[in-house]
Amino acid sequence: MAAASCALPDAASRQSPEEQTTAASSSPARGPAATQGPITDIMNKGAAADSEPAAPLPQAAFRHPDYYAMPGQKITFDVSPSLPAGVSAARYEWDFDGDGVIDEVGPVPVAAHTFNQAFEGTAEVRITFFTGGSSTASAAVHIGRGPRDGLPAAPLNVTVVVTADAGDVSTVQISWEPSGTDEPYRWGLTVDGIPAGMVEGNERTASMTDVHRGRAVEIGVVGFTAGMGIGESASVTLPAREG
Repeated sequence: MAAASCALPDAASRQSPEEQTTAASSSPARGPAATQGPITDIMNKGAAADSEPAAPLPQAAFRHPDYYAMPGQKITFDVSPSLPAGVSAARYEWDFDGDGVIDEVGPVPVAAHTFNQAFEGTAEVRITFFTGGSSTASAAVHIGRGPRDGLPAAPLNVTVVVTADAGDVSTVQISWEPSGTDEPYRWGLTVDGIPAGMVEGNERTASMTDVHRGRAVEIGVVGFTAGMGIGESASVTLPAREG
């Protein structure tokens, strides 16, 4: 015999036709509720977009960290690297001598200025963006000197003497004299332009081993400042070892 199942009638099926009609007429209409899902989703997506953090503004920067000129020479300041593709600036405010007073306002990232006397200081710029917000930058300005002023001059009378040989490898003695009365902080020694050692600034000779002479090599001497600024170099060529 097959199993039989049964279920109790629900409350609606136990109502009389009159009671069912009355219940149906008193139920609230549900048509408008069907539109609430999509509208709510759109509103939520908009709120989420509004809450996303804004992209950071570009950082203002001069093309060069230092600018050099003599009095009366024009300097062209350039901050165009500050603007990546797709970013526009409303204006550039230039303070050429860093005194806090705006000297020029313009719509382009380049400005020229002439200093009529010696000056050591900074030039500053403030960039205001179309999207709102601003960014500032500064660069050092040196009027009356060049970028190599204060660096050691090239040494004089550089000589190289071979003191020992082993095949095509030699030990050499290098000698030199400073140019002028100022001594550098240290002297650097090079072989074919590659650093090979350092000695103190009061030294005038140095010994170098393992100089390979299968071909001619260039032995150089250059002065360094305490801040590791590199001066002008002088060199001498050591011929290849024969045999």
